[in-house]
Amino acid sequence: MNDTIRQKSRTLLQQALGDGSQEAHLADNIEQAIYTLHEDNDTDYKDAIRSHVLNLKDSTNPMLKENVLSGVIDPKDFAEMDASRMASMDRRQSDDVMRRNSIYGSMNMEQPQPMKRDLDDPDAYNP
Repeated sequence: MNDTIRQKSRTLLQQALGDGSQEAHLADNIEQAIYTLHEDNDTDYKDAIRSHVLNLKDSTNPMLKENVLSGVIDPKDFAEMDASRMASMDRRQSDDVMRRNSIYGSMNMEQPQPMKRDLDDPDAYNP
């Protein structure tokens, strides 16, 4: 891995976190952890850096950045997160709704409905 790429990655992470020595140290730790995970594959390393920077800058998910800065999320744990784990709760819920709708659509279903059973014949199925 090229040192220039790693330095640029640290700079991008620091810009996403904010100015200051604490942010610079945190950016160094995050970059080192991402490098350790992806040192054999430049493309995966660059994709991971890009994903983490974009998620830190996401204005709809300020809690992620706050949790990283306050130490609630450890730099190593943050480096191991994928995009779905970094997403805000609202984003996760909307992704879940889209996933369910896609499954229902592929099965030609509107919404799953509870089965109705005849109390006189409990084994009979009435859709």
